[in-house]
Amino acid sequence: MNTLRWICLAVGLCLPLGGCGDGALEGAMKMDKAKIWLEKVNFKVDKKVNGNAPVAVRLVIIYDDGVLGEVSKMTADQFFEQETQLKKDHANDMDVISWEVVPGQEMDSETINPTKAYGKGGFVFARYTTPDAHRESLADEHVITIHLDEKDFYISKDR
Repeated sequence: MNTLRWICLAVGLCLPLGGCGDGALEGAMKMDKAKIWLEKVNFKVDKKVNGNAPVAVRLVIIYDDGVLGEVSKMTADQFFEQETQLKKDHANDMDVISWEVVPGQEMDSETINPTKAYGKGGFVFARYTTPDAHRESLADEHVITIHLDEKDFYISKDR
């Protein structure tokens, strides 16, 4: 069952019964603020990605405004340097999904299962050897393709 249908079912069951507890009602109230609805990620990997070297890729979904502000200012290098501590400090405030991609790798689509229904924002970081931010933000996409090219990457929205 896709995420949106599950959320609607949960809200539909909880509200007529007088709520399912404060946490469920609070979660339902936050749903209207959700900005991230990502369900699937596809990949296109260049044969010479990252100057013919493996590239680390991180998909980050954030559930807290403060953490969103902190992470939104980071380049990929800064994120990768602080990743371990960020995960420790904000374990309940973000999901981090990791891939290690090698040049020319054929990759299957990845289904994304966020831990919460109210993502405030999201980013993809890729650790390239070339100078640049190597960061892309996510919006309301349901399916994206991450195009990993020789010196940088970009994201396209799939239909």
